[in-house]
Amino acid sequence: MPELSEPFSWLYIGIVAFMVGGLIVVSERWHSKVTGDTDMSKPQAMHSRAAPRVGGLAVVAGSLAGLLVVGPRDFTLTWLWPVLFISALPVFAAGLLEDITKDIGADKRLIAAFISAAIAWWLLGGLTRVGMPWADWMLGFWPVSLVFSMVAVGGCTHALNIVDGMNGLAGMVATLMATSIALVAWQVGDQPIFLIAVSLVCATLGFLIWNFPYGRVFLGDGGAYFLGFMLAQLAVQLVVRNPGVSPVYALAVLFYPVFETLFSIWRRRVIRGTPVDQPDALHLHQLIFRRVVRAAWRHDLPDGESELCNAMTSPYLWVLALIGLVPATVWWGSAWILSASLLVFAAAYIWLYRRLVSWRRPGWLSPPHLGREDGGRAD
Repeated sequence: MPELSEPFSWLYIGIVAFMVGGLIVVSERWHSKVTGDTDMSKPQAMHSRAAPRVGGLAVVAGSLAGLLVVGPRDFTLTWLWPVLFISALPVFAAGLLEDITKDIGADKRLIAAFISAAIAWWLLGGLTRVGMPWADWMLGFWPVSLVFSMVAVGGCTHALNIVDGMNGLAGMVATLMATSIALVAWQVGDQPIFLIAVSLVCATLGFLIWNFPYGRVFLGDGGAYFLGFMLAQLAVQLVVRNPGVSPVYALAVLFYPVFETLFSIWRRRVIRGTPVDQPDALHLHQLIFRRVVRAAWRHDLPDGESELCNAMTSPYLWVLALIGLVPATVWWGSAWILSASLLVFAAAYIWLYRRLVSWRRPGWLSPPHLGREDGGRAD
């Protein structure tokens, strides 16, 4: 079982991420024309003022600090961590370019995610078992394993960016996922995976100080893709390196953004008949923002209160994510229990979505009025 490292190492990682985030904030006047998220007319825009979209640089800097401080303590960790960073470079670069130029399409970013997944497969290997004999036999052929790993890891990488819509949402969800991976790695004695996952937790928390609740800097596509890729690869490597961990765990730990993505594809293509890559304002976090949180406030709020209203949406989704993450962390070796938890999560998500989209908000879901009269329906 891995030993916990000194608290100062984890604190150092968080401080590095916090300082880089702070540099982005204090220098905003010089780079905001390039890095700022200034288009408030986008359907998915839920913020009231522009903020830099390059917060992913803080997460990457903190993670690199972890590599330099914690990495040399373990030989396996020393080579595993750089390999993960090298693999993540294509998708992180594509996301960062989108944050700066606003001109890198979703299809190109998805291709970059596939390329990163392919590099990781080549350097580290991919999933060779999913718990079904016929599928495991097929995964024994390297072309099948390569394609499966590219689609699975690339899709999960892209999925985290889908839920990056509110202050503190994607960052804290990624933190909870990394915490789950760290706890499972600790239970099975996988020290390298444990240390990398905890370092991601600390780096993301350092960034979140600037992101939650007032959104001084956003995670951006670069940060979301970097975290999504690292989490997907850590989940895959945890399964590959530890036969006692069920392959279903790799899906269960990432299931919230994965299900959000699949549900959005089905909703757009089947229900609305629109292109699957066309942005809209009908994600679950957007419905909670408009029909639960904002409904408890007056419509015309000062900017500061609007950003706080944005941030108040995220805890609802944190709790929703825990519906799947808690069973995954406890019963990581049981495919049946993990599969049942996926069904419970999907049922809870669909029930809540249907209630909100039809304006039948559960009364217990309403937040306190914070000293204001209930504004009734937000739309």
